[in-house]
Amino acid sequence: MRLFKDYFLVGLTVITAIILYTTLYQMASRTDQPLAQSGVLQLTEENWNKHDLFQLDGEWSFFPNQLLTPQEIAMQDTASGTFIQVPGNWNGQSLANGVEMNGKGFGTYRLLVEGVPTDRQLAISKRYIRFADALFVDGKQLGQSGTPSADPTLYEPRNMPYTTYFFAEKPELEIVIQVANYEYRDGGILSTIEFGSGQQIDGKIKHQTGLEYMIISFMIAFSLLFFYSYLFIHKDVKVLLQAIFFFFFAVIIFSNGERLLLQLFHDLSFEPAFKIKYISLYGITIIIYQIMTRIVESRKMKRLLHASTALIVIYVVTILTTPFRVYSYAQDVVYVWGLVMYVIILAHLFRMYLLRQYGTINLRQFQILIASIWILLLNSILSILSTWNMIAMTLVNGLFIMQLISFAILLVYQYGQAYNGMQQLTGKLQIADQMKDEFLLLTSHELNTPLHGIIHVSRSLLETPLKKANEYEIQQKLNRIRNTAYRMSNTVHDLIDASRFKDGSLNITIGTVDLVPSLSVVMEVFTTLATGKGVCLRQHVQQDARYVSADSNRLMQVLYNIMYILMDAHAQDEIVLETKRSGRHVILSVGFEKNESDSRSQVTSSSLPSRESAHAIDARLELSRELVQRMGGELVMDESNTWVKLYLSAVDHPIEEETPDENNQENLSLAMHNTAYDGMEYPTSKAVTILLATTNLIDLEYLYGLLTMEGFQIKTAATSAEVMKTISSRERPDLMMIDVQLPPHNGYTLCRELRKDFSQAELPVLFINTRSTPADIETCIAAQGNDFIHRPLDTSEILVRVHTLLGMKKLVKEAASHEMAFLRSQIKPHFLYNALATIMSLCYTDGPRAGELLGSFSRYLRILFHSDSSDDMIPLSTEMELIGAYVDIEMVRFGSRLTVEIDADPSLYACKVMPLLIEPLVENAIRHGVSKKISGGTVKLTIKRQEQSVIVIVQDDGVGMTAEQVSAMYERKTPDQGIGLQNLIRRMKHLNGQIPHIASMPGQGTTVTIQFPYMI
Repeated sequence: MRLFKDYFLVGLTVITAIILYTTLYQMASRTDQPLAQSGVLQLTEENWNKHDLFQLDGEWSFFPNQLLTPQEIAMQDTASGTFIQVPGNWNGQSLANGVEMNGKGFGTYRLLVEGVPTDRQLAISKRYIRFADALFVDGKQLGQSGTPSADPTLYEPRNMPYTTYFFAEKPELEIVIQVANYEYRDGGILSTIEFGSGQQIDGKIKHQTGLEYMIISFMIAFSLLFFYSYLFIHKDVKVLLQAIFFFFFAVIIFSNGERLLLQLFHDLSFEPAFKIKYISLYGITIIIYQIMTRIVESRKMKRLLHASTALIVIYVVTILTTPFRVYSYAQDVVYVWGLVMYVIILAHLFRMYLLRQYGTINLRQFQILIASIWILLLNSILSILSTWNMIAMTLVNGLFIMQLISFAILLVYQYGQAYNGMQQLTGKLQIADQMKDEFLLLTSHELNTPLHGIIHVSRSLLETPLKKANEYEIQQKLNRIRNTAYRMSNTVHDLIDASRFKDGSLNITIGTVDLVPSLSVVMEVFTTLATGKGVCLRQHVQQDARYVSADSNRLMQVLYNIMYILMDAHAQDEIVLETKRSGRHVILSVGFEKNESDSRSQVTSSSLPSRESAHAIDARLELSRELVQRMGGELVMDESNTWVKLYLSAVDHPIEEETPDENNQENLSLAMHNTAYDGMEYPTSKAVTILLATTNLIDLEYLYGLLTMEGFQIKTAATSAEVMKTISSRERPDLMMIDVQLPPHNGYTLCRELRKDFSQAELPVLFINTRSTPADIETCIAAQGNDFIHRPLDTSEILVRVHTLLGMKKLVKEAASHEMAFLRSQIKPHFLYNALATIMSLCYTDGPRAGELLGSFSRYLRILFHSDSSDDMIPLSTEMELIGAYVDIEMVRFGSRLTVEIDADPSLYACKVMPLLIEPLVENAIRHGVSKKISGGTVKLTIKRQEQSVIVIVQDDGVGMTAEQVSAMYERKTPDQGIGLQNLIRRMKHLNGQIPHIASMPGQGTTVTIQFPYMI
């Protein structure tokens, strides 16, 4: 229904209907003209009374492959000729030998006109004949364009319109036209030849010529105006394109119609004339495409326009570098494609118009653009009809004028808008200057108060003798300076936003916000800041009041402001943050006493005690109120002035815990598949792996594409549970990027959980935050994060921080590797001495046994020294060989006090294990278990496979350990452990996240169980 109320569309429809009616009327009026039959056109006195002009259309006599003069035709046998339709081409015309004539050739046309008056001047107007012709009237040659010839070497194309004037000597008039064409695939008389009163034809030609000169003048004037605007006023590419557009339009008219170009430059040959004509014709198409690419916003449409531009450019280059007979073969195809593109452009513009999407211009300019393209399309179609002699050229020229008017209106409107914009800009600059003064005054006032506080506290520190000040007092004063600096920093940000409010440049991005992580971040930040004030924080979020529609960054800013005000107003108290559902709203309350009243009193600060001025508090509350209003909510304060309530639009969300995770995972997968890098080849398994933990799909898509392009392997997680699941898997990430507001709690809590098992060097964490205040930075450090980035995300900053953390991890890893190699090279002195002493004693008593033991010892040392890295994987058989060599030495040393039993599945010997994974367990069982027992004991080593894992159990019946001793094994590294159990625990964490299980009882022995993946 809106379409019928759109006056623009109605007006465009009416204009189109008028043009269509005029076209059909002209096409129908041509049927009143008499037509030639069998080479004769009979005119009567009635015809002359009714018409002054006649179209010499119909059947003409035609002599193919012959260039005959009227005298030669008189002597020619009439049987050698045939009849042909004019206008039309001679393709397929039968020759005397039965062969059909093709487009390239020559022939003679003849027409007898009967009933011609002899008392007036007559004229014949020829427009378009391909491509050379000579006109004879009653045996006299009166006109010629080019040089028609049967010999192609003597042939010269021209195709220039001309008019001949004469008096008829008798009522019967003979018209003979010689035509030759060796350039184009179609030849012949392709347009109507007009015959009639000389005065009438002369007036028509002068009218047409004058109209074309007028249009050309206007086009050149507009072109020069746009060129001047581009050079001296505004260097906008669209202005330059419009200048070139009008210039090409003028050249098109100059080289078509009456061919004014050829009339003014008689010596201009055929090839350059037609190159100018077609380059301007297709050049204007390129310009229109380029203008459209700067207006439309659809990527598909832009790609289509760029592809079409490339096609037309290739054809223009072909026109420049090849003769007409070559590039003319593709002329019709390219021209039709141009018309199709005009239709596609119009369809897209109409669609944008109906959707009220106007691209880079406003509504009025968009309407004028649609009208201009529409008229251009109609003009192109009517030009074809005019070439086919179906309508008069006057209608085409009329459309040219309409098009000129439409572009003129566009020009005037554009400059009118520019002038209005300049006036508005002048007013804005004046207002901005006034706002600048106000802003400087306000800034000075707001910064003075906290600066004075810092000065006073620091002065008291300087004046107080250090020997009289205890550590607690100094810490309290330093905390006060820090908190004041935080307040000053946030005040600066608030003042900047306040100024943006005034000039309307503050951007608000509305989305769905989860209040649980948002409030958790507030708790984290202000728990740190409130340590010295005795203020406790508590939050309670109802499940149905968890999700709201807001800008997450601005909502955090509002909560920060409220917390600063309330923390200054009260000390030794408890601040509660809670939410509840009320219809379509979520009420977020922040305060000290629960007040169920929903009365919406005016927010004031008169009753709030604060060290800040009342003006500063009012500024904070006013800014917060406007921010909430921009997000579609409301900020109010209850009557007791102890609770601030935010009324925000609620967003329905599933209550079940599992459902959000599933939905988030689906959205994360969808975001990854929608990136432009989805078709890329993924990095190999040895590439650095980064885990992206966020529910922000925009951040995810951006980071995924950026990091994938850098060659990183990417994993994603939407909740803390998914992060912990990924961490416990076999392929642990090398770096984590965690959103501070990651559900169900926040990223800080997750990082603290990770730090229980992984140090900052082992698993770097890069936080993603919406704010970068000093309080946020301190919270990040307190949560043991390595670094942070803040929104909006910056490519260079992200890459620098990621590579820095990975470089740090690499250096730490290399240092650990060198440390492992160093520790591995330091064999226990007492073991070395005992082994050598045992071998020496055997040399005196049992030489062969001493040799065997020496071989076992050398084998032990060889295997130990050839393990260069703690991360290398070796076959289990090599580890078992090391264990065998060690056990051989220890069994000789301890004799009957030591029994070692090995139950290992031989099929597992090809399995890959870390070097020195099992041997330290056997060594600890012998050294710390059995050897300390007077009667000795048994050490049993069991290795078996369980599904995709390998289970290793080292059991001894030695002295055993207490529960406290077992706990100490997990928590600290004793000086005598070397590369023993503590190192093994750390390496097992790195391998699969599982640590050895130790079960021990004093006097009964110890059992150590480890499990690792089965790998070949």
